Amino acid sequence: MRTDTAQYQGAIFNNVLLPGTILLANIDMTGLLDYALKALAGGAIWLGFKLAGEYFERRKKQQEENKPSKPSRNRKPKKGDNGITE
Repeated sequence: MRTDTAQYQGAIFNNVLLPGTILLANIDMTGLLDYALKALAGGAIWLGFKLAGEYFERRKKQQEENKPSKPSRNRKPKKGDNGITE
């Protein structure tokens, strides 16, 4: 009975496991945690500004829609064919 295939599969697993363990052992977990907290805080601040901007834009648009339209003061009065302003 040959066991070459079983040994080969174990070799692949060991070839992946050993470098993975070495790489993960050298990771600075406190640095990653610090970076993750800063990223979350920055994302929360960005999201707050984005939501506030959309809120104020929607509010401004609603105020413009509800404001009664007034004629422009810069407009010159129209003159009829007989020269009298309408």
